[in-house]
Amino acid sequence: MPDRKIFPVLLVEPDPESRLEIMQILSTEGFQVDTAETIDELMNRENWSDYFLIILEHELPDGRTDELLPRIQQLAKDAELIIITSLSEVQNMILAFRNEIADYFIKPVDDELFRKTLHRIRTQRVVSSKLRQTQAQLNAIVETAIEAVITINRRGIIQSFNPAAEKMFGYTAGEITGQNVSLLTPPPVRENHDHYISQYLETGISNIVGARRELQACHRDGTLIPIELSVTDLPLFEIFAGIIVDISERKQAEQKQAELTRAVAVAAQRERRQLANILHDHLQQLLVGVRIHLGIARKGTTSESVGETLARADELLNQSIEVTRSLTAELNPVVLHEEGLAMALEWLAHNMLERYNLTVTLDLDQTVSPQAELTKIVLYECIREILFNVVKHSQATQAHVSMHSVSDQEVEIIVSDEGIGFDPQQLETHLSEAGGMGLSNIEFRLSLIKGQFRLESAVGKGTVAHIIVSMDADNLDSQ
Repeated sequence: MPDRKIFPVLLVEPDPESRLEIMQILSTEGFQVDTAETIDELMNRENWSDYFLIILEHELPDGRTDELLPRIQQLAKDAELIIITSLSEVQNMILAFRNEIADYFIKPVDDELFRKTLHRIRTQRVVSSKLRQTQAQLNAIVETAIEAVITINRRGIIQSFNPAAEKMFGYTAGEITGQNVSLLTPPPVRENHDHYISQYLETGISNIVGARRELQACHRDGTLIPIELSVTDLPLFEIFAGIIVDISERKQAEQKQAELTRAVAVAAQRERRQLANILHDHLQQLLVGVRIHLGIARKGTTSESVGETLARADELLNQSIEVTRSLTAELNPVVLHEEGLAMALEWLAHNMLERYNLTVTLDLDQTVSPQAELTKIVLYECIREILFNVVKHSQATQAHVSMHSVSDQEVEIIVSDEGIGFDPQQLETHLSEAGGMGLSNIEFRLSLIKGQFRLESAVGKGTVAHIIVSMDADNLDSQ
């Protein structure tokens, strides 16, 4: 039996017989009972906060209690109310329940139903007490948390706003509590935020709840803050709790890292061009000079053995000159810089046929051909590497390269073959074994120009590589 001190009840009933009957029920259920018989006795007390339940007769000698309900609820904020009456008018019942009454009984009171109501109210009180304790502990944790923590109700109204959130957003808890949380979102999101909540409540599907997302939030002064948001649904409290981390410093560090990586890539490409120029302007000239002198020596000798040796040396020199020419083109295809990506791909298609017997057909929209140096170089190298993979792994003799716009902002390049294909689950292994540039390296290079890379393949059905680059990539070289 529960501790009587925990469940004090105020019974307001002028009829002795009814009062005794109800008190007996309350006593057997373990409640401590105070009584009153009139409105005057009811209202002249100061211990309203003691009661968890107040039972009111509808008609008292000095007035009707339904007219006092708002006042009683204000005085006894933590108490549940039960109305007992000998009247059965439906409008009185409606009035009572509109005032958030726990239950309503017509005399004579049904003993079993009354006990069930008492059990329900007591159980709810125990649960509510535990919830309040849990919420108090949660509030204590939230208030001292390093991260910004915001809770909202099911309508998106802010319920709590901890000190870290105050510091992050520039609002005080007093200013922002009671406002719609959409106030902290950028304008494009703000208009639809309530819809996102209602959609989640209806379907249980959300891209935010139960996930960690990088988004932008709006500071009090209107500036946007890059944040990492984790939202948890707490149905027990009918709230959502959001943990927010300001990732401005991380984003700045990532930006600096990207700029450094980009600078290194540009410098490496500059070194490659310089090396290609050295090979072309110096080494090839030297080799050609040696070849000329060998020719003179061959004409001036009468020794057959010396002539054969010189002829062999001339043959090796020819091969060396071809190797340096090929290496020069690989390091720095002149046509790419002078004529653009489309013409460079035509040269590449000819080279792939001549060296590897791979027929490459082209469908290129030259009106969308990128002009920026780094963009052209990255795209050319990625396409060339994909074609090398076709030669090494697809067992195909033909490939197709197309370039066209997919929107006003994006260009797509597709490299496809009808070879043996592969299992996409082995994608990284397949590419890594394909000559030094795995998927991660392709994606890394494309990231320098904000490009995207995707492969589609199936065993026996060939492979299709998609490269998508933004038109804005042409502006990156100047940054």
